Amino acid sequence: MNNLKKKFVSFIFIILSICLMYLFYKYNRYNLLSFFVVLLSFIPFFKKFEKKEMATRELVLIAVMTATAVVSKIIFFFTPSINPLVAVVIISGLQFGSLFGFMVGALSPFVANMIFTQGPWTPFQMLTTGLIGLIAGSKWIRKHENNRLIISLLAILSGVLYSLLMDIWTVLSIDGVFTWSRYFTVLVPAIPYTMTYMISNATFVNVLIKPLSMKIKRVKQKYGLKN
Repeated sequence: MNNLKKKFVSFIFIILSICLMYLFYKYNRYNLLSFFVVLLSFIPFFKKFEKKEMATRELVLIAVMTATAVVSKIIFFFTPSINPLVAVVIISGLQFGSLFGFMVGALSPFVANMIFTQGPWTPFQMLTTGLIGLIAGSKWIRKHENNRLIISLLAILSGVLYSLLMDIWTVLSIDGVFTWSRYFTVLVPAIPYTMTYMISNATFVNVLIKPLSMKIKRVKQKYGLKN
């Protein structure tokens, strides 16, 4: 009976979500549509996280890594394009896996923006850094965690991904309408900033990966964590 009830609730939720997205699309509210889609994309990860039997120490580690990412951004608040937040997210994914990496990546911008500025762009930042943590925690990437070239390329591509996805928000924030011509108009002037993201991410990952990974591995060994 409980299963049937859950399926019914899920079905109603899906129908309502589709109707709401259609209304946003019909009335050209693309900014609200994209905002809603971004929020929906978090549901599978948070549901999976909720179902997984997480020990208290694992939850504490997520909080610690998120706090580390946030503090690293605060320290470099005067250079928004240059900060170690993404590097910490990548290392979290490498050491703990995709789910952990996504959670740290999604939570870090949310917490950081409580200190800086919250806004409609926050879910886009959460999704983008969450995806970076998810990719960093994939099995193939984790197999090559000691290959500095691959990890550096991941950090560089993370800068590109961040810029590409956040520029979608930049276009939508103008008047809620997305067009490819406007997107490329925004994308091209942002190339210097994208290059900064790429270099910054690669530099911080190479500086932090060894000391941070060693500390994390000691904690994992001490508490018997097998992520």
